[in-house]
Amino acid sequence: MQAAQRHISRMAVVTFDTLAVAKELKAAGFSDEQAEAVSRVVRRSQEVLVADLATKVDLEKAIAECKTEILKWVLGAMGLQTIAVLGALLTLVRAGGHS
Repeated sequence: MQAAQRHISRMAVVTFDTLAVAKELKAAGFSDEQAEAVSRVVRRSQEVLVADLATKVDLEKAIAECKTEILKWVLGAMGLQTIAVLGALLTLVRAGGHS
């Protein structure tokens, strides 16, 4: 439970003051409707971007999973190489005994 609470408390929170942005746009000559629409669009785009952000915990988990997969592949390749070398040596030993 504590790990989950730490994870939640560390999540980035991005705030977007739509009212302040709308006021600034109106001061720059935008109509009320234009200023409010632009503010909504920017806020929605930020919400989508923030929702897709990976936390440090997410990245650490993904890295650990990748390391595990790489280790499996390396050990598997080493095992196959060992079998191939032993097979070649066994063939050489058998062939040498028949000469």
